[in-house]
This record gives sequence, structure tokens and C-alpha cells, in this order.
Amino acid sequence: MKIRYIEPKPRGATIYEIANLPKLGLPLLAAIARNMDPAVDQRIYCELIRGVEVDWDDVLGADLVCISSTTNTTLEGYAYADRCRAAGIPVLFGGSHVTFMAHEALKHADYIMRREGHVGFAQFLEWMRDGGARDQLHEIAGLSWIGPDGQQVNNPEAPPASGDDLDALPYPALDLLEGHERMTTYPIMMKWGCPYDCNFCSVIKMFGRKLRTRSVENMMGELRAARPERVFFYDDIFIVDKKQAKALFRSMIAERLTPMWTAQIRADSIYRSKQTLEPDHELLSLMRDSGCYMVYIGFESITQAGLDAYNKKQKVEHITTSIRLLHQYGIRVHGMFVVGADTDTPETVRATVDFAIEHEIDTIQMMMLTTLPGTAFDLNMRAEGRVLTNDYSLYDGHHCIIQPKRMTPYQLQMETWKGMLRFYSSKGYISLFNRQVLSNIGHLAGMVVREWRFTTSLPKVASLYFRKRPTEAFKVIRERTSKRGVRRMYELFGVAIFRAYGRRQLLKFTDQKESMKHLSVIKQVPAWTPPPTPAEPAPIRVLS
Repeated sequence: MKIRYIEPKPRGATIYEIANLPKLGLPLLAAIARNMDPAVDQRIYCELIRGVEVDWDDVLGADLVCISSTTNTTLEGYAYADRCRAAGIPVLFGGSHVTFMAHEALKHADYIMRREGHVGFAQFLEWMRDGGARDQLHEIAGLSWIGPDGQQVNNPEAPPASGDDLDALPYPALDLLEGHERMTTYPIMMKWGCPYDCNFCSVIKMFGRKLRTRSVENMMGELRAARPERVFFYDDIFIVDKKQAKALFRSMIAERLTPMWTAQIRADSIYRSKQTLEPDHELLSLMRDSGCYMVYIGFESITQAGLDAYNKKQKVEHITTSIRLLHQYGIRVHGMFVVGADTDTPETVRATVDFAIEHEIDTIQMMMLTTLPGTAFDLNMRAEGRVLTNDYSLYDGHHCIIQPKRMTPYQLQMETWKGMLRFYSSKGYISLFNRQVLSNIGHLAGMVVREWRFTTSLPKVASLYFRKRPTEAFKVIRERTSKRGVRRMYELFGVAIFRAYGRRQLLKFTDQKESMKHLSVIKQVPAWTPPPTPAEPAPIRVLS
């Protein structure tokens, strides 16, 4: 059997491009297929990895094509599925969007695998190997398909995976990714599910609120096998069970498996008590000593009204004190904000940037509130007629696609874009870079001598960077510098480099035809006005 997997990339420039990482769904399915039959011919095309393009001569010779997408890559996924089906190749489609929009996706794909697909995928491969009898499709967990009568069939889903089930899964087959050798960060995931319920997020609708987790030993096994220099923990919230998190960090330290790592956490994860805001210094020390370089925190809003509107179950004090604590332990903070809540105004957006600058957040992303299938927020926005477009490629947080209540869509779009540019000002990152040079002049002088291979390549690095080829410049730095030297450069100049990258990505916005077209459309949309309330009936007079 020849199977090809495709993860499309977004149509426009996004902040995520620097990650150069696949999602783990397709590599996990490929590992399951390899366990079932080591001879199966597999290849994964993830367009998020730099330089990777789908080889259609190869794909159109497959027996099965599997496509995975999120909402803003769904249209590309549908186009790829249409091309495969036109060539007579069956298409199995999965991911968060199609899980909730299977009726739409089945216009483009033969089969949809909903939610956690690992059980159903193994059953699907068995079904194909056994001849693919249509009357046996009902036995495949989580599968949606069109029955003989032309009606959609939604098979029952397999029970959610337990912790033991997750430990029994093979490690994702990252080696089957085209261009995997260009990945500089190793992706690994410990937990499925999220115990919280932010109303705009589709995670719990996809994976549920019950948290399932791999064991510490299972995680260590994957880290031992990979021996990565840098790691991204893919969990939606990495630190929930602090006892388990500390056990993992202690094991990493004990075995000297301490790559530079990043993860997504909540602001209140680092306290012993959310009420007293007593810091968990043991946790913070273990994070630092196990290699934590930066954490990505969903702050969402700087106002309590905004946090309450998102059902964040968090206080503003959690945000301010977490930034200070993490910086005390040398851990950088990437602050993630969502603007466009019903309580937000243009002043709120500006104040968010002011807040980030005042509290010295290292990097930020300020995304506009976006409706996603499967969420209560999506249902409410559509019921109120406040969704402005069904072009899924714009559902990336970088485009205003809903009608805000207290400003026009154009105001929200421009305040967000200009605010991000203000944070990522060239003056700011150049000043930060210069401060690091001046305050570390002695150490840098020593590096010039110790890292002589890097020193001799500086003219080439500078030339690549000023010719706007930073990816190639970073590759030269990594190849010509020791691991210790690269780590030190990240510590000294990582934030300045990330800020320079952020500004470059923001400036791409005006070069995107679809973005400019959308901007011209929302510029004409007036401020929101509430629907008229029904007039109260006149009181009934009772005649005596």
C-alpha cells in the first residue's frame, strides 16, 4: 500500500512560520500504519516546513491520501482533495474543522475521520487491506461517509484515549516528513484535552475536558530516542498536574536531557495558590534548570471584563505577577492576547500594547477574536448575524471576520495591526540588541575567540540577513557554532531576533491581495447596531 499525507499551509503570512513545525496528527497516523505493516510506502508533506512542496507526481500515484487541516487551511485542503479524487484516489480527511463540518467536507473527500482518529485509522487500514467492502464501513470508529442512499453516515466514535492508551501509541514518525532534517525544534506532546472552557476555543470540543496524559517514563523514552537540542511541548496547557510536571523536569535534569524548551502554559500555573498568588519557586527552579527558555501564555485580555467574557477563569493579577516571576528565573514570556470582545474598544487595543511594553513582555501576538466551528461562540455569532465572511483562509486571527460591538471591523483590524507594529518597532528591537551587546561585551569578546568558526562566517551571516534571507543566516550560525554557543546566543539575542522577525511578518500584510481585498470590504461595514427590541404591548384595560 502507498499512502501519502498532506498538511497544507495557510494562504497568507502568519506568526507561526518561524516555528517550522508540523502538527503531530499525521506523523502519529503514519507511525501506526508502519507498526501494522513495516513495508507500507509512506511520505508526509507538511507545507509548514520551509521549502516543502507537495510532489504531485508522487501523490497521484498513491492508494490513499490523508489530509489534515485547521479552519484557515481547510480551503487548500479541499482543493488538494478535489485533485486527488479527480485522479481516482480515495481521500481520508481529518482535523478540527472537518470534525464539526463533516457535511461540508464530504463534498470534497470520500471519508472524514472525526476527533481522535488513531483507533479509527487503524481500523480503516484493515478495512482497505481486506478489500474495502462498503457494508463493513459501519465498523470503523469515528468515520463519516456517504451511504448507498446518498445520506451522510456518522459512525460512533471510539472512547477517548486513556493515559495507558497514549503510552501504548508509537512515537510520531517524524522521519517520514519531507524536509524533516530542516526542523530545528523537536515537537512532542504529553497531554490530550483541556480542563478549562474558554468560549472561543475548539480544543475541548475536539478532545474533551478530561485530561489524559502520557507517563513521565514514556515521555523520557521519546526524549532519549530523539536527543533534541530544542523542544516544543505541543500540549494546549503544559503544566496542569504540577506533581507530574515536576517529576518530568527532575528526570530531565537527572539524565542531563535538558534541551532548550518552550511550551504553552496558563499564567496561574506557576503559583502554589491562585488566591494568595504564592509563587511555586520549586516549579520555577525546575523549569529553568530543565532548559525552559520561553513560555507562551494565553493572557487573552488585560481587563477583568474581557477575561470574564472569554470565560478565562483568571484574574488580571495572575498576568502581571507571572511575568515578573518568570523573568526573575530567566524565562522569557510570549504573551498571547485576543482583542475584539464585546467589552473591547479601540482604546482597549491600544492599552493592551501599552501593557505589554510597560510589563516588558518579550514578544506578543495580538489576535482578533475569530469564530471556529464547534464552539458556542461560533453558534452565537452566526445566530446574531455577526460573521462577516465564510472565506476560511481569513480565519487566522490576523483578519477581522466578526462584527465587534463597540468599534467597527475596520477599527479593530487597523488598531490591532498598528498596535503590533508599535510593539515590534525597529527602534525597539535594535535598542534591545544594542543593550545586550553593551552589557555583555566581555563575554562576546570571549566568544569571538572560542567560536572561531562562527567568527569567520560573520560576513556571510550579515550578507544573508541584509539580503532578507534570515532563515539561511540562522542555518549558517547553527552549523558554525557549538551547541553551547548557540544556546548563549539565543539567551542574549533571541528576543531581539524574534522581534525583528515579527515586524517583517507584519509588514507582509500589505503585500497580500486577499488581505487588502478584505480590508476594503470591512472598511465599508458600519458600526454594529443591536436589533430592535419588540415593542411592549399596550396594557390591557379591564372595563367594569
